[in-house]
Amino acid sequence: MLRNEGVIMEQLAGMKRDAFLLDRMGILSQESLEKWAKIQKAQQFCQYLLTNGITYDFLVKHEEVRSCLESSDYYRRFEDYLGDDYVVCKNLLLQERKGEKKKYLLITDSMKKVDLASVRNTLGSKKLEFVPEDDMQQLIATTPGNVSLFSLVNDLSGEIDLVIDEELLGATDLAFHPLYNGMGVFLPPQECFKFLSLIGRDAIVTPIAEKEGKQIQKALSANKN
Repeated sequence: MLRNEGVIMEQLAGMKRDAFLLDRMGILSQESLEKWAKIQKAQQFCQYLLTNGITYDFLVKHEEVRSCLESSDYYRRFEDYLGDDYVVCKNLLLQERKGEKKKYLLITDSMKKVDLASVRNTLGSKKLEFVPEDDMQQLIATTPGNVSLFSLVNDLSGEIDLVIDEELLGATDLAFHPLYNGMGVFLPPQECFKFLSLIGRDAIVTPIAEKEGKQIQKALSANKN
């Protein structure tokens, strides 16, 4: 059994029993049934990872979230289990504003304010913008707040280029949603690359610049300390 997963999986098993009984009694709403279907999908995906030799250190069930900040706030409640040597990842689905509209999934630290102009220069792309919600659903079958590294499993045409911030490689664990924004999987960077190999994908690993104002703010905070 994975580190500290027993408590979480026991919780999920209990939810499954409760959901089954309530469904038989006709008590569960359509919204609840849809939520449970998402949880099952995430569990199946986590099992898919394990079956293919991709291991993770933690699996956390939480309320559905829409932002990295919400995720971070929740994970802090599990500090005794998770420690603090992990990075909650920000996953930005981008596209060129004009021309062929080449698409990118940019993954970096959730605390980093990304300088898209610098990213554009690094990639040699046209001006970048965020992929609209409707297009996101067509591309990777997901919605805002639910995009992650694992979403690439739904990019069957290989239309999206993956860009990973070089700084993430130094983290002990990286946190992603396993196709459902009500759960978090914490896994080492090398396991992420094993996943990419499994689905036949490559990644552009490069430093990702932060907006200048944020860099100055960090420098001032460091000087105060």
